Amino acid sequence: MIKVTTLGQKVDGNQKREFTNALSDMADQLRLMEQKITMITDNRIQDHYETQQQKLHHITYTVNKLHRKQQIKIKKLVPSRFTYNHSKKRLS
Repeated sequence: MIKVTTLGQKVDGNQKREFTNALSDMADQLRLMEQKITMITDNRIQDHYETQQQKLHHITYTVNKLHRKQQIKIKKLVPSRFTYNHSKKRLS
């Protein structure tokens, strides 16, 4: 327990040691709290990032799949010699 002193009293070495030890303990507690908050925040950011990455990959996969389906439909409707996607082969 820390004793409270008035302004007129002199502070001896033992009280100074107790005070500095108490300040040191509080600083350690604050440092640990800061580390805990930082770790929780970093983990939440990482989880949110991974979730967004999964959604992005799923959307990209879906768009590519739809594009492939569209290309297959075009090939079925129009013979390949009439499509503009293929370069013309030289006969000579």
